[in-house]
Amino acid sequence: MPQSRLLPADDDFIMNMKKTEYSNREIAKKLKVSEGTIRYRIKRDQSDREDGRKRKPSALDRFCAVITQWIADYEDSRRRPTLKTLYGWLRRDHGYERSYDAFRRYVRKHFPELHKRKAWIRIETPPGTLLFVDWKEDVLVQIGEPGRWVKIQVLCFSMGFSRKMVVRVSAKKDLNAFIHSHQRAFCVFGGLPEVIRTDCLKSAIIQWKGSHSVLNESYKRYVSGLEIVVFPARPGTPQDKGKMEKRIRDLFSRMDFKHCVFADMADLQEKLDAELQELEKEWRCGATGLSVEESFAYEREYLRALPADFPLFPLKEKRTTVRRDGTVYFDGNYYQVRGEYRDRSVLCINTGEEIMIYHNGQRIGHFPYLPGTEGMVMLSEHAIEAKDVYLSDTVRQWALEVAQRQVQIYQEIIQRRSV
Repeated sequence: MPQSRLLPADDDFIMNMKKTEYSNREIAKKLKVSEGTIRYRIKRDQSDREDGRKRKPSALDRFCAVITQWIADYEDSRRRPTLKTLYGWLRRDHGYERSYDAFRRYVRKHFPELHKRKAWIRIETPPGTLLFVDWKEDVLVQIGEPGRWVKIQVLCFSMGFSRKMVVRVSAKKDLNAFIHSHQRAFCVFGGLPEVIRTDCLKSAIIQWKGSHSVLNESYKRYVSGLEIVVFPARPGTPQDKGKMEKRIRDLFSRMDFKHCVFADMADLQEKLDAELQELEKEWRCGATGLSVEESFAYEREYLRALPADFPLFPLKEKRTTVRRDGTVYFDGNYYQVRGEYRDRSVLCINTGEEIMIYHNGQRIGHFPYLPGTEGMVMLSEHAIEAKDVYLSDTVRQWALEVAQRQVQIYQEIIQRRSV
């Protein structure tokens, strides 16, 4: 007869079976132990004796203080290392030589609080309120021909209410791809959410401080122009956007990349969109109990309208220092700012239509973009008119005249080229 280890709860089962007049043999057969084991348990229960095996010392008892201290050291930590880490430490530094299974059983018996599972509460967000954003990184796909593996990045978006997803593929995981993917996703959703819940990505977050986190300046300008609030998830806490994580797993577990060859990135994007469309007919929305497809048709009405023009994304940007003459060198030209910003760090942005200069998030310079120029000094009327600039009235007037007519002069010269 195969033997198995009896648990403390089995004692109650044996006693109850005995009360209903089952024989020792029948009880032993059900528990797959010997009849002698059943007799021993019944006799011990009737004599009120304690199981002597419980008093047997363990080889791990001498490490009890070490384990207790290790647990105390991580009591206030949000993420405690795994038991394998503690096991390795005992073997390496304290001379423990037995197996990991023996160690795990000892900890489970003497430190049961380590195995308590944390509880949480499920919540749902109102329609149109929250949008989750996260990368699915380094996805290997075959592009062009079999065996030509390419590593691509996928930025995933999911509405918090309906679970509607949009994915955008890109070759790079940079700020440009991050913001352009947002814009394309908003167009697919057909509207704007109130809040974005993103991971602590470098493209989005410089320093995490909850709702007061410091955002990447370019991303901050973009979402501020759309009147969207960014509320990033806590670093290293994927459960903060568990709905998003699950949807990403669900989608990519359905894609057979090993046996699929895509013509190009556009073909890959089309296949992912088609797979999502089918899945959202099956996926359920927790807030409604209906399909994601049907729930999003309802949520769409709560999204804010898309802007007539999205905020311009910079063609080029650079952080530099204001020179001693009060100018900023950027993209081949010099741009004049007020003298109080000398030797200070500023952010220069070329949107393709204008040059903007920021200091600590405040715009301090604004100039038209004049393509084809190089070495030009774009003067600022505000800088020239400043009271701390000591110029004679005549010289100040000359400088103001050039500042006011620079764009006109540029346009007249360009027109002469075409004659």
